[in-house]
Amino acid sequence: QSNLSSLTGIGTGLEPFSAAGRRTIKSGFTLAEVLITLGIIGVVAAMTLPSLVNKYKEKELCVKTRKMYSTLSNAVILAQKDFGVVGDNTFLFDVTKSSAEVAKTFAKYFNGTKVCENSSQKGCSKYYYNQKYATRYSGSSGTTQSIKHTYPKIILNDGSVITVQQMTSCDRVTSSCKQDSTGSCILDENGNTTPVTNHSYACAYLYIDVNGPKNPNQFGADSFQFPVSATKVIKSAWAPWGAVSLENILSGKDKLEYTNYTVGEKR
Repeated sequence: QSNLSSLTGIGTGLEPFSAAGRRTIKSGFTLAEVLITLGIIGVVAAMTLPSLVNKYKEKELCVKTRKMYSTLSNAVILAQKDFGVVGDNTFLFDVTKSSAEVAKTFAKYFNGTKVCENSSQKGCSKYYYNQKYATRYSGSSGTTQSIKHTYPKIILNDGSVITVQQMTSCDRVTSSCKQDSTGSCILDENGNTTPVTNHSYACAYLYIDVNGPKNPNQFGADSFQFPVSATKVIKSAWAPWGAVSLENILSGKDKLEYTNYTVGEKR
């Protein structure tokens, strides 16, 4: 029977047995099964990959912001030591100096920096760009706005940017308006604002962008403001400057909270 089978090529039902006495059966996936599996994997990846990428980018921005805050604080302390009075910022952030003068002095306390005094300086125009607020800020205009700082900038070797706005006094009374949660002026039924008076103790303001001209260029995401008082660097408390995200980052929560919007939209 064995010889007959080998000659005819027809199976007899008496297939070879394994050493353990069990019949050996070869199995595998069909092409259709493989294609269906790959299709399922592709659908799952398409659904989850964008979320994973966004979470990674958000984590990266949080880490860079925390590092930048540490770098900023260390530079201020080094400057205080050089000027001989630890805990006093008025020597570095001198109200009798211009923003450009302060920026050039401050830049000495960072490794590998370039100072752009204005956008017309060679190689500096790309660091003067529009940035959106963290909220749908409209001020009293009724349309959402962005901001383009024209103050001097310190460009660090990792691509991050510090904008320096030196004030003429460390103690000022300013006029503003009653605001909503976005920082915009609240309008009454006649479209008028309610004036309020604020007291400011900032000798200067520092604006950071942890990845420079790269997107998203929005406060609360990659950009933040730090007021500088006579004695310390302060976390901004104003929502449009990204105060909520900054508090999350520096407290270890690592969650960015800002609103995507189109500049020029009606609120």
